[in-house]
Amino acid sequence: FPSHDTEALVLHTTAMPQPMYTADLNVAEKKAWTELLIWAGALLFIWMRLTAGNDLLGQSIGFTVVEQSASRIFSAYLGVGILAAIAQLAVWGYFKSKGELIDFRDERDLAIEKQANQAAYWVGVFAAQCVIIHVLANEAFTRPDIAILDLTSATGIVLALITILLLQEIARNIAVITLYQRYRDWE
Repeated sequence: FPSHDTEALVLHTTAMPQPMYTADLNVAEKKAWTELLIWAGALLFIWMRLTAGNDLLGQSIGFTVVEQSASRIFSAYLGVGILAAIAQLAVWGYFKSKGELIDFRDERDLAIEKQANQAAYWVGVFAAQCVIIHVLANEAFTRPDIAILDLTSATGIVLALITILLLQEIARNIAVITLYQRYRDWE
């Protein structure tokens, strides 16, 4: 190869975006990705337990709230909590076994965490407003021919509240991932 072609090849390959591997991620990003999967799975689990509609993985999920006894609702709620706690402990144990510093955070990490918490807060506020508007609209404009998401029953209220909590965690982890990628692009 002539020297000018080699230089062009080097410039061309360095200008192209390189794929990101998990080794390129810091601990907070890896933790955010695993937590994102955990919370999305928890949201899917609770919706499969409390709603009906389409079949997914042998379970029904949709926008029809299935009325259930308080004990069944509580067992679904407790099941989500226990599964999420076990998954969180497993993630923590995995990182600890790899010798990665989970608790170490510098100023950038703290700033990202603060911004992600703010994003989660606003997602929660927006979701709560959507629930309020949805309940009021259903009371004002009843249309029995359309299957609606009934959030006025005990099952519906619990579903709405758990969904808001899980959406906040999902939003927080998405914000963490996005902010770390943005900071990496600035470097």
